[in-house]
Amino acid sequence: MLSRTALVINRRIISTTTVNSQKISSRSLHISHRINSTIITRHSTLKLTRYSPILSSSFVRCLSTDDSSQKTESLGAILQTAKPPVEGAPQIPTNNIVENVTPEVITTTNIVESIPPGADVLPVIPEVPVAPPVPPPEALETLSVLAEPTLKSLGLGSWWPSGIIQQLFELVHVNLGVPWWGTIIIGTICVRTLMFPLIILSQKNAANMHNTMPGMQKIQQKITDARVSGDQLGIARETKRLMDYMKLHNCNPVKAMIVPMCQAPVFLSFFLALRGMAKLPVDSMKTGGLFWFENLTVPDPYYLLPVITAGTLALTIKLGMDTPQVNSMGWMKYVVNAVPIFILPFMINFPAALTFYWTITNLYGMGQVFLLKIPAVREYFKIQTRLVHPPDALMKPKKFKEGFKESWTNMKLAREMTAREQIDVVQFNKAGRGPLQKTYSYNPVQEHLKKTQVMAKKS
Repeated sequence: MLSRTALVINRRIISTTTVNSQKISSRSLHISHRINSTIITRHSTLKLTRYSPILSSSFVRCLSTDDSSQKTESLGAILQTAKPPVEGAPQIPTNNIVENVTPEVITTTNIVESIPPGADVLPVIPEVPVAPPVPPPEALETLSVLAEPTLKSLGLGSWWPSGIIQQLFELVHVNLGVPWWGTIIIGTICVRTLMFPLIILSQKNAANMHNTMPGMQKIQQKITDARVSGDQLGIARETKRLMDYMKLHNCNPVKAMIVPMCQAPVFLSFFLALRGMAKLPVDSMKTGGLFWFENLTVPDPYYLLPVITAGTLALTIKLGMDTPQVNSMGWMKYVVNAVPIFILPFMINFPAALTFYWTITNLYGMGQVFLLKIPAVREYFKIQTRLVHPPDALMKPKKFKEGFKESWTNMKLAREMTAREQIDVVQFNKAGRGPLQKTYSYNPVQEHLKKTQVMAKKS
């Protein structure tokens, strides 16, 4: 550090001189000791007094030539042109300037002509900055763990619904310092809590439909009988009666589909967001798991999460959490109950982040249903109590084969009725716009005209 400072000082001095002639062949080092005090006192206003130990042994790098017999001018010539010392400035005694120490130096003449009297030879040297402290190893490990790239730099976090969810995940994970498994739980709970009013609406509608089920089943049976017999007027009359009955009791099967229709895009957005993060993958998710599934970017090696997800989904369907009661769905209840078994082979290959999210969703949803089964909570949200109907009041549930056969028959009848209605419309339009069709073998009008014409000719 001392040598570098001295080199900078002497380079500034030599840069202000005029060199007449020199032939460069090699460089040699000239050492000068105890520079004349004039060079120091001249710049005492620049506060260089505290660098006196540095200037007491400085180094001057000069240029020399091999084919010149001239000598290098003494450094004293440079110092003689300096300004006189300033009064009151501290002076350092300097003598015995040693020049041309190296034997291979061949000097040149007229290196320095003069130094302008008003020129500033040395600029202000700033203070040496204090070196920052070295962080401890624990801090370095923490920085290496937290210094992860943003999702936008990885191509994620767009403004699509899945990208917005990824941004929210990153916000919770980075700002709150929550691991990824905790971030998934927080995001799931927040979204399911926002959808809780829809769950309440679905439970109200399900309770109303359960209490009015006997009357609805009787009207639906009459509609089926009218459809089998082809009585269009009877079908219209009973359908109008069923609509009035449901309006009177404030129940509608369409309301039961509000929660699934709203939950489907939310679930799909979470699914795509987590799958994109796991497929990339995000490096921090490799250690952001819990228990046996520490790596959230790969499937569960023990297949426990897919099994738990399928089990909680089956229990959710059994409770009729977000849909109408399964027992009132006929043969479709068998298909709905078999859904967890059908999707289990696919869930085995899902990343642990997806199955973990699905499990948390099912568990939190079941918790909401159990909460709404408490009488005090149902009374607070004005949900009707489910009535216990006698066995004779309800139709006996049909088996899968019988229910499927009846549904297939109803579909065929409905298709035939629709085709018959279309044929009637075509014939009606043709009769009103097309020519008259002959539907009889004897036309009395034409026969009467013929007889009249014959009698007129005879007369």
